[in-house]
Amino acid sequence: MTDHYEVLGVSRDASEDEIKKAYRRLARQLHPDVNPSEDAAERFKLVTHAYDVLSDADSRRRYDMGGDQNGNGGFGGFGGFGDIFETFFGGGGARAARPRSRRERGQDALVRVTLELGDVVFGVHRDIEVDTAVLCETCQGSCCQEGTSPVTCDICGGSGHVQQQVRSLLGNVITTAPCGSCEGFGTTIPFPCQT
Repeated sequence: MTDHYEVLGVSRDASEDEIKKAYRRLARQLHPDVNPSEDAAERFKLVTHAYDVLSDADSRRRYDMGGDQNGNGGFGGFGGFGDIFETFFGGGGARAARPRSRRERGQDALVRVTLELGDVVFGVHRDIEVDTAVLCETCQGSCCQEGTSPVTCDICGGSGHVQQQVRSLLGNVITTAPCGSCEGFGTTIPFPCQT
């Protein structure tokens, strides 16, 4: 898996402002209109995807919890410097919704432990038992019956989101929402694992 923090050259605890500055710097260097090399175009795609994930608080949280394992996401074509400025100053040109990964790391376990003052001051070693979820031996975490696999969602076409057009006083407004059929994953499981 590509480490989005590494791609942008920032630490895992970087602020939104640090992430934005790193993206702007790299985008200026790697945009295909400025740097025509094939390597630069591929790196620009990686940088843009990393920024898309890390600049949105929800997707960054999901990524930090182990989501986005497959690097799902779309990159639009390159339309010139207008694309960069639109991304920097609004318009969301580079932001595209992407399906969430089914395999997310669980939340941190919170365990309450009672310690004596001496244990706190001098330190103590204790073994603590914590119940954790284990990988299903039947389906290996795919959630599908043996011999079957997830299928692309017919409603959203695998994108994980649907667009709806609503008429208003200001004209037609297009909204994007997670697909209700696949719950934003982009795939459905016709024969779920029974375990």
